[in-house]
Amino acid sequence: MALNWDTSSTYFFVDKENKMMLTQNPGWNLSGNNEKGDAIGRTFTAYFCYGDERFIEGIESCWVRKERCWFWKLLGKDYYYQGFRYPTHDDNDLSRDHTLYAISTFKYSGYSDEALKEFVTHLRFRISKRYFFTLDSWFWVRAIYGSKFYRFLFYLMEIPTMWFTAWWNKIIYWIAPFDEESSQDEWIKIQNDMKPNRLVRLAKMLYPIYALHNMAWQIYLLPDSRLKKSLQKICLKMTPRYNYVIKMLLGDNESFTKEDVWNYKAMTGDRWTGILNPWINDRDMDIITDESLIQDNNIEVDYVRNLYNTIRIYN
Repeated sequence: MALNWDTSSTYFFVDKENKMMLTQNPGWNLSGNNEKGDAIGRTFTAYFCYGDERFIEGIESCWVRKERCWFWKLLGKDYYYQGFRYPTHDDNDLSRDHTLYAISTFKYSGYSDEALKEFVTHLRFRISKRYFFTLDSWFWVRAIYGSKFYRFLFYLMEIPTMWFTAWWNKIIYWIAPFDEESSQDEWIKIQNDMKPNRLVRLAKMLYPIYALHNMAWQIYLLPDSRLKKSLQKICLKMTPRYNYVIKMLLGDNESFTKEDVWNYKAMTGDRWTGILNPWINDRDMDIITDESLIQDNNIEVDYVRNLYNTIRIYN
């Protein structure tokens, strides 16, 4: 696992000024912004892989402390933290997913419970102009600093919600019908405009894999308990067959081998937050064959191997 802070020619590369991990623009969008909008989640993964503290600084720079108006100050709320997708603070449209990834970074990096509590209790329910917390995510950000009360509320809401979602996914798979995820060697990408509208609509009704990946980290970072194991088992019912990352985060150490993990080949399209099903996938997912793009910062491969070494072996 090699982090190269200085290169700009690999598929994943670091914005040295802002300390965030970016990707090369795809061939069909060479004038893009290197996917800055998803940089917080990607930088969290980079920190997990390489442990470089500068990534934490980058994610911290996405947040600004702002003074509240007089009304809130009367209620003892003097300030709040406003988040942005990138340290340049260009747009006020930070999503819920990347808010949770930021908090996951702080938790995983060793923030004290007191520091986490100070941060999350000064977040507004309205995350940005476009996005709000949901009740379950609002409970989780408080559970993560050690509140047993909010941890109980999180499980009380999330277990039945995800149980229903797992059954909903199963029904959609049956109606379509969709096959299970294919392996990399069997993967064939189908362009979105070539898919029947009926299947596109049904695919959009499924619980997204990127949300499942986020949920897997949320659960993993909570203390072990029977409720945690119950929720993990429910989420595993929705986990694609070859998504070893989500499986390991959810406690599955039996359905794949070390060889499966080590044989994985780097892909475009954020493979671990997507699915290798041609009718469900809507991303530009391809195996990277240009070795120069993955000689360093090979996050897709480093991520799954590091998880195997830190979770599969030691848990």
